[in-house]
Amino acid sequence: MIRLYSAVICVLAFACSLFAKDLPIVPGGYNIDFAKYNFIDSSLNVIQFPKGSASFEPFFNKLDTLVFENRGQVRILHIGGSHLQADVISGRIREHLIKEYPGANAGRGFVFPYSAAKTNTPSSYASYYKGIWDKNRNIQKEITKPLGLLGIAVSTSDPRAEISILLDKYNNEPMWAETRLRLFGYSDNNDVVPVLRVDSVDIYGVLDSASQSYVFTPPRPIDSIQIQFRWMDSLQQATIAQFINDSLLQDSIARANADSTKQDSAVQAAAPAADSAKQAPANAALLLNVDAARDSMFQGDCDLLDTACMAKAEEVRAASMANSEGVRKCSDDVQASAAANADSSNAVNDHCIPDVVAIPDSIKKNARPHFTLTGILTETDAPGITYTGVGINGAKVHDYFEEICPLFEKQMEFYKPDLVIFAIGINDANVEHFNDKQFIEDYSKLIERIKRVSPNAAIIFETNNDMYRKVKKRRYVQHPNGDIARKAFFTLADKHQAGVWDKFSLMGGLGSMSKWEKADLAKADKVHFKLAGYNLLGDMFYKALINAYQEHIASLPAQESAEPKPEPAKKN
Repeated sequence: MIRLYSAVICVLAFACSLFAKDLPIVPGGYNIDFAKYNFIDSSLNVIQFPKGSASFEPFFNKLDTLVFENRGQVRILHIGGSHLQADVISGRIREHLIKEYPGANAGRGFVFPYSAAKTNTPSSYASYYKGIWDKNRNIQKEITKPLGLLGIAVSTSDPRAEISILLDKYNNEPMWAETRLRLFGYSDNNDVVPVLRVDSVDIYGVLDSASQSYVFTPPRPIDSIQIQFRWMDSLQQATIAQFINDSLLQDSIARANADSTKQDSAVQAAAPAADSAKQAPANAALLLNVDAARDSMFQGDCDLLDTACMAKAEEVRAASMANSEGVRKCSDDVQASAAANADSSNAVNDHCIPDVVAIPDSIKKNARPHFTLTGILTETDAPGITYTGVGINGAKVHDYFEEICPLFEKQMEFYKPDLVIFAIGINDANVEHFNDKQFIEDYSKLIERIKRVSPNAAIIFETNNDMYRKVKKRRYVQHPNGDIARKAFFTLADKHQAGVWDKFSLMGGLGSMSKWEKADLAKADKVHFKLAGYNLLGDMFYKALINAYQEHIASLPAQESAEPKPEPAKKN
């Protein structure tokens, strides 16, 4: 009877090499000098299992298959708020999982063109857009679009609309080579289709109407995603696009002339009128660049060239969700302002759906083609690890409920995480009166949604970081809700047989955020971290996860040797 010595030694040697003391503090390095940070309790950097780790066996077994046999894919979902939208701590963990184990890359997972929603793109990739886009996020009071796993959507009726995502923009060496994309989105009247552009060639996707998604198979592995949106009526698209560009040109000239007139007035006494006239074309030339004009005039929330017809058409789309069960109409809102509610208790769900407005058929008929995008899943068929971070700035647990994100489970069907890391809670607890019972109840509802799709998914709760509450312009006070939330996370772990990474305690407990700030690890708002702080947390989490996996490896059952036993010598 022997253990799987060769495989175990290989894995342990790999893991131990990560923690070697001579490694620098760089991406991939684990030389954490805790002497510099004596306020951190490194002994607590473990995954705790209040009810044991039996629920992690399916996840660990899939890791075994990948590590020992190079088969299968392991999918991890990390979900939270602003800490996750920035994708620094989650990006650090992803980097270690993929870079430290060569060949373990099974795709980037879910991505989104956050720039089109006029919010920050995760730090691990870049996104760009053209045209006018409307946004819906699960934190908004009025939500007019059904949201999915990512809790965000962008919509457009602009004939020039385009999005681009560069996965390797910030990588020193190419990391991603996606062989399949699934774009989740829909056209209101089936009159717009997304088109993937690869090497200046149009790649049309296969529509999966059941999941409202398009599947693209590029001719080669790609790390850049360029999506254009084609109207079925190509002549209408070209005509309106030309009208917009012409209007932009005229607007640029008008603004240049207006600027020139102001300049003329200022220097009229000193400059001849002829010189002033010559100056106008030069100013105009600076503004005639279509891209610059597009940015200046068409990157806001409203299309300045849209008619009242388009405004009414948007109300039609908003009304399509008005019958969503569990979400009140905005006219029924009798609560105080959203800010007052956020300051009193986390128990208030402050979402509502705009009321139904009667729209004439003539207006519906004249509405421009419209497309809504809710997410992009990038994949490969190679064995390895996929790590998706989901986060919306300001998100609370109830912001991922079914009435707000009805497409959450439908989209998760294509991802089915083996491990879910929950990091939602900092916004729930950042209130004057924290309702921990409601917090536990909300989390249980969200877990139920995930378990319907991935019943064997392992769960790790990441407790809130310590934070301070702003009471005046420059005055902050300690916020005791961090410790209350910490206890709630352990209650949840006990209830759902999950693990806990006690970030609150290991970073130093109540009041420790000021020490992180003094060490240049946290921001002055005493809620968020700086890059170095997020990276440090990412390093520590990954080390805790690897240690938990090492303990699993050490407990692997004995296995019979595959070598044949020698036959006994024959007697003469």
